Amino acid sequence: MHYCGITPLARHQPMRIINDQSSIPLHRQMHRLLLFLVLTALPLATVADNDSEPLERILESARAFLTETLATDRNADTRIEIGRLDSRLQLRRCAHPPTAQMAPGGRTSGNTTVNVRCNAPVSWSIFVPVTIERYADAVIVARPISNKQAIQPSDLRIERTEMSRLSRGYFSDLESVVGLQTRRALTPGQVVLPGHLTQPRLVERGQLVTLYATRPGLTVRMKGIALEDGQEGERIRVRNRSSKRIVEGIIDPTGGVHITM
Repeated sequence: MHYCGITPLARHQPMRIINDQSSIPLHRQMHRLLLFLVLTALPLATVADNDSEPLERILESARAFLTETLATDRNADTRIEIGRLDSRLQLRRCAHPPTAQMAPGGRTSGNTTVNVRCNAPVSWSIFVPVTIERYADAVIVARPISNKQAIQPSDLRIERTEMSRLSRGYFSDLESVVGLQTRRALTPGQVVLPGHLTQPRLVERGQLVTLYATRPGLTVRMKGIALEDGQEGERIRVRNRSSKRIVEGIIDPTGGVHITM
């Protein structure tokens, strides 16, 4: 009797997968090779990315530092614009969030620079450009003011002002300015700076003043002629009208001059 099909011996033979590259077209072989190279390269690229410090974390370190530093001035509105970093920048990833501080010569308004640093596992330092705009109430000239004029409330107004041009200081309230005397003429719209003003002269040269000579339990008043201009608290020379003697004394808030007997 004859049988057709698989013999018992054939049933126990292991199956073999034939992978004859010669039977696959060349373009498909190249495609598989390229796919293999890409897949094997991906883990290396991932490791490299994980070892690099994210630029976003550098920028956020600069922003967080400025936000905390500038928050101390509650009277100012602050706008922080962080500059860009070169996207090709590759720095070793910091073990902890990078620290930040103002760069040498940096300022808290206008165009400035923040220094972001890392100490471990390796040390690196980078300067991040930033622009800081701060707005605060400042005293502004409301109408023309002449030189050596005593400031009146109607001469001024309060206006929200960008502070980058106020590095030499400014006044935030009218009470600090009214009664002071100008050193120069001021024009409307101008920010009033400390250097623009001085204490008013209470005494002018040639002016008749009251002299107060004091000692314990006794005060003597007399008239004198001022030999110098002077402000409150300044020491000036005065000629006693009666004795013609020249004495020195301190100007008080009323314009009187106090001498010591």
